Amino acid sequence: MSSKAAKAYANNEVDSRIISSDSRQLVVLVFERVLDNLKIGKGALENGEYGIEPFTKAHDLIQQGLLACLDYSAGKEIAMNLGAIYEWSLREIVKGRVEKSSQKIQEVIDVLTPLYEAWLNLAPKEQLHSGQGGQYAPKSIRQTNLSIVNA
Repeated sequence: MSSKAAKAYANNEVDSRIISSDSRQLVVLVFERVLDNLKIGKGALENGEYGIEPFTKAHDLIQQGLLACLDYSAGKEIAMNLGAIYEWSLREIVKGRVEKSSQKIQEVIDVLTPLYEAWLNLAPKEQLHSGQGGQYAPKSIRQTNLSIVNA
């Protein structure tokens, strides 16, 4: 399978998961993308780069995919607490970029990971992460698995 075909297949798999997902599964998918992009951006900072694209994606996903979707009328205190965490995360990502601090980015990852794990436990298991045995694998690992298939 060519690299282009593998990427198209992977994108189609993600699109299929989104179409068939409920809201809890979508939150899990957003968290996965946020964490993937934060880890990529952190690596860029550690390599002396700026990581503009992955940090921008993570910021947008938190702002538009997590923060904007909170239901304050139904969730009340929980939604307010999650909103505060998401807003803190946005500020820390900006600080980490300005200060070129991979440690600040790691702190955001460390705070968001337990939330991701909690949402993962809430999401229906039968459709979540098809083909991955129900466990999250960072994007870099998923790409490695595709490379093995291509060999």
